[in-house]
Amino acid sequence: MKTTNEPLAPASWVAPWPSGFRMLSDAQLEQIHWAALEILRRTGVRVHEPESLAILREAGCQVSDGNLVRFPAAVVESALSSVPSRVVLCERTGKPRLFLEGHRTYFGTGSDLPYTLDLDTAERRPSLLSDVQQTARLVDALPNLDFAMSMALPSDVPARTSDRHAFLAMVENTVKPIVFTAWDDRGLRDIISMAQIVAGGAEELQLKPFLLAYLEPSSPLQHSEAVLRKMSILVDHGLPFVYAPGAMDGATAPVTPAGSLAMANAEVLSGLVIAQLRRKGTPFVWGSGSGPMDMRTMVGVYAAPEFLLHCMAMAELAHYYYHVPVWGFSGCSDSKAPDIQAGIESALWILWTALSGANLVHDIGYMESGLTCSYEMIVLCDEIVGFVRRLLAGIEITAETLALDEIDRVGPGGNFLASPHTKRHFRQVWYPRLMDRQAYYDWIKSGQPTALEKAREVARQIIAEHRPLALPDGTLETLQALVAEADARTQAEVHT
Repeated sequence: MKTTNEPLAPASWVAPWPSGFRMLSDAQLEQIHWAALEILRRTGVRVHEPESLAILREAGCQVSDGNLVRFPAAVVESALSSVPSRVVLCERTGKPRLFLEGHRTYFGTGSDLPYTLDLDTAERRPSLLSDVQQTARLVDALPNLDFAMSMALPSDVPARTSDRHAFLAMVENTVKPIVFTAWDDRGLRDIISMAQIVAGGAEELQLKPFLLAYLEPSSPLQHSEAVLRKMSILVDHGLPFVYAPGAMDGATAPVTPAGSLAMANAEVLSGLVIAQLRRKGTPFVWGSGSGPMDMRTMVGVYAAPEFLLHCMAMAELAHYYYHVPVWGFSGCSDSKAPDIQAGIESALWILWTALSGANLVHDIGYMESGLTCSYEMIVLCDEIVGFVRRLLAGIEITAETLALDEIDRVGPGGNFLASPHTKRHFRQVWYPRLMDRQAYYDWIKSGQPTALEKAREVARQIIAEHRPLALPDGTLETLQALVAEADARTQAEVHT
């Protein structure tokens, strides 16, 4: 599908100045690190998985009360010395695409939303497998989105194997990298097997990973058996993953941003230690998303300024203190509809996250505080990302762009419309396809379209017309058979 605005090289895009934008000083970052070390030394974390407990005990951690682990600072600092400073994600063809390093920022959708705003009726309804397929196709076609997550939690497939169905829907409908969730270790093994088939084997997948797993500890200060078993599988396969707490300030984390940050830092650090003790050099993406619970409504909100501040702080810890790739949030809203509130919150998120330089940034198109998917907001946010990328690209200062000879040639009272210099450079101006720039009466004649209406039409057109690169012959059928086998196996266990 042809677009009117080409991306600003998103696969290698990096803003020229975020490294000069700092919220926290080096001393403050060190203070947060020390606070996390003190939490791990004094309070500890619960580790609900025997093998991980044994690894931690052998490394010198103190284990008491069955599974309460306290960490000496030396164990944490040793683990930090072995974690890679970059992770590279490929397309499913094996072509490198996302370089998670420095201040390179890539945007993508989120996962597992139980509701979707229907593209035709605008009604909120349970999410379907077709929503996973269609949002992946949007990501594949939109120029400023760099990776896909499932968006929808499909209600029309077996719940226990919906993770496999969602992964298959994504891998069929986009060539771009995939961030995925798995319900348990068996689901994860199935998904890895599917990815190995697509990549051409286990070694090829490890060398050229096109997927990254999302894992999450249980706040406050717990690592569940299920998540640690999944972590062990990923570590043993040499595959990358993000380990990102999702606490709510005032409920499962301290209400003060500093306290929430210190606790989240301790949770991520302890997960990193477990991964690096199991296998040094395990590719690990740092991150945390923690916003306040609104005490008036008891809703954990996504678009609070405290949430944005938390993510900026986590990015600065990753960039300037730990030197690891960082996970981020963006393009999400607490609004129930793709309205003015949704536009404001999503745009602020995207600009703020781009300034932070977070590497892998998800949740584009999230609505209703992480409950509902909006097709229109995915498309609108793609345009906002393009705007922000152009904004942060800054102004190029060269002899050619200063145009002194051209200014002298045109002189006072002239114009630059027919200028060869204009002809050479006017395509470098950023042109939207959703935001309106028509003269008023031209806008009237064109039917007074709104950006939301245009976004809806773009989404419909992509879903109807865009054809992602097909999987190699026979691959889709093999993957479908694997998912059908998982369905049958799980169904048999239910009736046993």
